[in-house]
Amino acid sequence: MKLQQQESAGEQQQGGEVQLPENLLRHFEQILHDDPLIDEVGFLHPTQFCSLDCAQDGDSASQPTEFHRTRYFWCRDHKLAISAEILPKLYHAARDAYHNARDAPLSPTHLMRHTKALLILCPDLLTAWNSRKMVLSAEYDFTKLKDELQLCALILSYSPKNESTWSHRRWVIKQVAEQRQDMLELIGNESMLVKEIAEKSKMNYRAWRHRCWLIPYMTRKQVLDELKESTRWSELHVADNCCFHYRRSLLLALLGNLLRNGEDSLSWESEICLLWKEELRWDEMLIRRYQGRESLWNHRRFLSHWWIQHLLTIEENWPSTTSQMDMFVIQEIQLLSECLHDPVDEFGESCVQAELSALYILWITKQVPAVKGKLEERLHSVSLGKLKDVLAGACRPEKRRFWMNLLGLADQSSDIHGLSC
Repeated sequence: MKLQQQESAGEQQQGGEVQLPENLLRHFEQILHDDPLIDEVGFLHPTQFCSLDCAQDGDSASQPTEFHRTRYFWCRDHKLAISAEILPKLYHAARDAYHNARDAPLSPTHLMRHTKALLILCPDLLTAWNSRKMVLSAEYDFTKLKDELQLCALILSYSPKNESTWSHRRWVIKQVAEQRQDMLELIGNESMLVKEIAEKSKMNYRAWRHRCWLIPYMTRKQVLDELKESTRWSELHVADNCCFHYRRSLLLALLGNLLRNGEDSLSWESEICLLWKEELRWDEMLIRRYQGRESLWNHRRFLSHWWIQHLLTIEENWPSTTSQMDMFVIQEIQLLSECLHDPVDEFGESCVQAELSALYILWITKQVPAVKGKLEERLHSVSLGKLKDVLAGACRPEKRRFWMNLLGLADQSSDIHGLSC
């Protein structure tokens, strides 16, 4: 046994540098301890790792920041690189060290040190996250919780869709909130982090869900600011439904705030109505500019549903000669007409746009039956025929048959085709 260990140790020594897994882990943990502000980590192929020497020739001595350079680790300007050559040995050493620290009566400091190294290498280990929760729950320490957020941000820099890390981050924020700490700055930093991650990782549902989770901790002003700041991002990513879902969550939060308001409920309701009208106008502008984007039509369904119910309530309580409901229906029919008559393009986006607009009108009639008569009347007035004719002209054959059956309407074209067969 001793002979095997000596042979193994001899194989681990090359070029005068000890490569025992325990020594690698010790060096790795020391780097993490010396530079707690590391915000990015990368696992590089040995050939890529060696090229880091060339990038730093001649100026390493002039850098004021901490600098580590060994055969397998490189750390500079709070950026950490690890050679992929040692990852299996390093992971097994970190896992064994964590199990020993968990089972043996060692200090919490050792447990936190080993779990940090282990989770950077494999962030899906829920038992390691739970061990850190147990240590942090023993005594509230805001500084340690901030360090925990820093660790989560480090892992998310290379694994932005890791659910375990996002879940642990929410647990930390909840601990801070329960101590009634000032959440204003923390929520702002979280929102900025999600925005940066969303720029690097497209369609990141987990990141946007985390941002939605933060909404109950926001003030009214923060909700309004988030709605305003996300406008530009949405305009540049019209196919990403995640951001539009976030905007819907913000709008729902404002509606919930309206129900909780007391003396300023009337003025706040007026402000909400203006905000909703502006959102409808903005969404219509995007629909005209970007054809065939389903996320925009989904967003419009959400906006229209609440707006129609609001207008119906107004007309029921305060009858007027000028029907705002009629004006809204005319506006939507006009949008439908334009989408149906857009010139055909080589990518087929105008056909998708026509189908989405027809299904949007159908959705309104199914969700709000009180509007169906007004829609049918307006469709006929602009020479679009009936809803059946609109669906027949806009939808693809397979979807047309589905919607005709759903509405209980006969699809004459399919019937004729069936007879001919």
